[in-house]
Amino acid sequence: MGARFRRFRRSEARGPRYRRGMARGDGTDGLLARTQERLDAERSNALGPLRDAAGRRASDQERAMRLAADNLLDKALRRLATDDDEGARRLVDRALGLTLEGSAPGAEGALAVHLFVWDALREATARDGWLDRAETVTAALPEAARREWLAALDALAAEGDLPGAAVRRIRALGRPARAEPFDGTAHEDRVDATTALLRGLLQVAA
Repeated sequence: MGARFRRFRRSEARGPRYRRGMARGDGTDGLLARTQERLDAERSNALGPLRDAAGRRASDQERAMRLAADNLLDKALRRLATDDDEGARRLVDRALGLTLEGSAPGAEGALAVHLFVWDALREATARDGWLDRAETVTAALPEAARREWLAALDALAAEGDLPGAAVRRIRALGRPARAEPFDGTAHEDRVDATTALLRGLLQVAA
């Protein structure tokens, strides 16, 4: 499973590209750009050189948090692959509970899930029939999970790397609401939705 999903360990190579697409207003209306700007603003309360030092520390903390979330979600995928649903849910619960000082409770964990799903789908595009399976997953997902699934697919389509026919198929699945990840969704429902998303990733990568 780890060989199929190699997510945040490549975050430096991946992040700017994703953020450029989202900042253009592509995909989920600049979802990542808007979310990152808000989180950065919340954490930036120093001035001058102090701001630079604080920014570096915040960046390091954010990177560590994302890596921790990535590891937990990857382990949850492995648990689901062996039918250990309860073990997977516990790991998902921990990933969604990760936070950074100055951020709203749950915001960082929800964003980590969004990025995790997006990156896993991005890697899945190298596999034959991935979009057929992604379409099947979309139809079967519960509402909260479907919103996040569509947001990840929409972000993938906005990158500009997919053939036009694939982009049109993704758009035909429905456009996600303009909202931050899991906006208005209670924590336990986020756990349910994230677990469903991970099951969907296993199907797409099959």
